Amino acid sequence: MKKIIYITLLPLLLTACATKPEKVYLTDWQFEYNGQWYPATVPGFLHTDLMDNGIIPDPFVGTNEDSVQWIKDSVWHYKIGIDRSQLPEGDSLWVVFEGLAGRVEIEGMEREEDTVYCNNSYYSDNMFVEQRYYLPPMCDTIHLYFLPLNDSLGERNYGIPLPDRRAFTRIAPYQQGWDWGPKLQSCGIWKEVYVTASKSSITSSTRNTSISSSTRIELRQEKDSIGQCFTFYKDGKPIFIKGANWIPVHSFPVDDSANRARYRQLLCSAKEAGFNMLRVWGGGIYEHDYFFDLCDSLGLMVWMDFNFSTMLYPDSPWMLESIKEEAVQNVRRIAQHPCVVLWCGNNEVKNGWEDWGWQGVYKWTPEQRARLQHGIDTIFGENGILANVVRKYDPYGRPYIVTSPLYGWGHPECVTHGDSHYWGVWWGEEPFEKYAEKTGRFMSEYGFQSYPMVSTLSRVVPKGQLSIDSPAMKNHQKHGRGREIIDKAMRQYYGFDSKSLKLEDFCYVSQLLQAWGTGYGIFQHIKQQPHCMGTLYWQLNDCWPVASWSSIDFYGNWKALHYRAQELFQAESGKWNVESEKWEEYYSVYPKDRQYPDPKYTIGQAWQSDGRLVVTLKALTDLYDVYIDTDPHIDGHFTRNFVDLKAGQKVRTVLIPADPKVEMQNVTIKVKTLNEIYFYNGK
Repeated sequence: MKKIIYITLLPLLLTACATKPEKVYLTDWQFEYNGQWYPATVPGFLHTDLMDNGIIPDPFVGTNEDSVQWIKDSVWHYKIGIDRSQLPEGDSLWVVFEGLAGRVEIEGMEREEDTVYCNNSYYSDNMFVEQRYYLPPMCDTIHLYFLPLNDSLGERNYGIPLPDRRAFTRIAPYQQGWDWGPKLQSCGIWKEVYVTASKSSITSSTRNTSISSSTRIELRQEKDSIGQCFTFYKDGKPIFIKGANWIPVHSFPVDDSANRARYRQLLCSAKEAGFNMLRVWGGGIYEHDYFFDLCDSLGLMVWMDFNFSTMLYPDSPWMLESIKEEAVQNVRRIAQHPCVVLWCGNNEVKNGWEDWGWQGVYKWTPEQRARLQHGIDTIFGENGILANVVRKYDPYGRPYIVTSPLYGWGHPECVTHGDSHYWGVWWGEEPFEKYAEKTGRFMSEYGFQSYPMVSTLSRVVPKGQLSIDSPAMKNHQKHGRGREIIDKAMRQYYGFDSKSLKLEDFCYVSQLLQAWGTGYGIFQHIKQQPHCMGTLYWQLNDCWPVASWSSIDFYGNWKALHYRAQELFQAESGKWNVESEKWEEYYSVYPKDRQYPDPKYTIGQAWQSDGRLVVTLKALTDLYDVYIDTDPHIDGHFTRNFVDLKAGQKVRTVLIPADPKVEMQNVTIKVKTLNEIYFYNGK
């Protein structure tokens, strides 16, 4: 007997309403593994379904990431049964998939729009588009078959080798690995699915949103005596941009309650630190409306990259058509949010084309090179697909730029023309002082790595592997030379490295190093106004627990850099003339060249009426980089942390937990200072 899985409706809805709902969500999906059917969570990803059913371990833990790579090479079958008596009324019904991730064959329905059709199924490979299918009257089951990504086949069909095969499928690039993220190439029904009697697309709907002309933000890119400026104006006045780059909040970025908590905590932390802009980086996803709603409410401006990054893209007719539909749907949706102030065609495509040696590697013929340039222009150019979509579908006429950066960091123009990604510090292993010389007109990427604290690492690194050279620790450092680059800079500025410090101290000093160096960059960018009119460091957040450039770790803990950015951004907002002298003095001495007395202090703790923990620390000797933590550790941040105190000074700080409901009554206070590391290591 054929088993049918029925969709679920709220019982109260059925009894309270005489009229059937206009929209019914399809949530009771199943997926098949080894001949057995398991419940699937929709929205969700295959990896999370496998974890929820105990089939695979958590890929964030230890080296489990390596053990789940087989998943991407299999065919995965999802299905749902249809009880038509519970569906909306209408002459024709439509199933709307707001997002299908991966390459998928869809059976059981019909589609009138142009699509790939074979063997009684429809084919999709763009996770960033909504798709609508006609539900035939006799259909009782919908089947989805997620197929392996055969990008080598796409390359052969295209006829030109590309630097990255992931360019042949419209999926989230970062899920296939980055130098801060795991390789967890997934698939699944990652957005909602519903049945409706309406044929019109939800992406053509409008929200009750208006943008007052008095608050519109303008970008000016005028030629001047230096080169070409990159300055945002509000109400006709130039504003200095302060913020960071944004990546997806999770390796499996569904819009669920857990990720919504991450969005709230991260965006509120950005606002608390004095940010006025975030750049949504082009290698992740087109963010959910929830992200933009929060940015709207918090007054955070958004620089919006289209989802193209660090690779060349084929200009095959089917790909160009898919890209156009992707752009139309997402511009229509996102443009309704007042927070968006800029559209950018891609991240580092021009930079890679000009500077990364692709021609020497792939030996393109002149004809092939001409076609690749044509593809770049067709997709990203001033009169290309993305630019025309923005002009047509953004009702507020917000600007579009072709690429970021305008010039790579090896060009002299990177400091005179447009926005700049300066990676001579880090990739080029230059000292932090280089930021003073290499400050561009708008700094849209730069930064330096650090490790999260051991309290974070201990959740994903087995206890027996909490050492810098263990397999699990190495798996949570995705940059090939990351630790070595940190060690080199740490020896220069602090006199230590990963071999001379125990892991807990190394993680702490790595954060001080990141704050010192990236903070120096922020300081120079603010200082060099109006030559430079914006600073967006790389990066605000993580998609999993890892060593990275982030200023807030995966669990919502502020690193030292976030506190440093807060100090500098708040100073820029009102008291820069006074504060700049303090920072000049601070950066005139390397940390290793200071004198560090034996640390002595007193600690007091109390609780506010709202239950929040208050800590008061008084310095009895000069203290440097005082880090306050709870035992057991509570994710979140203190209102003040990583502070310097003169003997006799004290700091009062309040714990802001990442989870507002967490119990804080039974904790004690831990303190770490740079003093004890130098003093007890005989330096």
